[in-house]
Amino acid sequence: MPPWNHIHPAIVHFPIALLTVAPLLVLLGLLWPAQRRGILSAALLLLLLGGAGLLLALESGEAVERYAHGSPELIAGLRQHERLAQRAMLVFGLLDAAFLVLWALPLLRRRELSPRLQRGLLVLWLAGSAAGVLTLGLAGHAGGHLVHDLHTHEGPEPPPD
Repeated sequence: MPPWNHIHPAIVHFPIALLTVAPLLVLLGLLWPAQRRGILSAALLLLLLGGAGLLLALESGEAVERYAHGSPELIAGLRQHERLAQRAMLVFGLLDAAFLVLWALPLLRRRELSPRLQRGLLVLWLAGSAAGVLTLGLAGHAGGHLVHDLHTHEGPEPPPD
């Protein structure tokens, strides 16, 4: 198995994809009321898997940072990437929790929300998810800058354990 710090570039693509597709499923659920419950269940699964992937990405990113020695530009780029990734984790953590509550509320109440209230809450959630996807995209762009422009992947090998 490759060292933990080398796994980061492979891990990060999964949460980006999952957390970008989940709002599209929510939008599809809004447009297809007859299948809404199933579509929203799939969106919830993607959100939970994407959130777990973000945690793994953050941890593996910390391992990369431990071995990063270089120019002030590289260190500044790492800090910016880390701040954006942490912000994305916070936004999607809140979005995941809100969506879980919205999804589980009918089960807890033992009756569905009114269609108008459910649509309104889903639209509000979608507005928040736009901020999450934007933040995630900015974090990914900053990471791409580190790899492709500042060549962080060419750093020294970590010491053996």
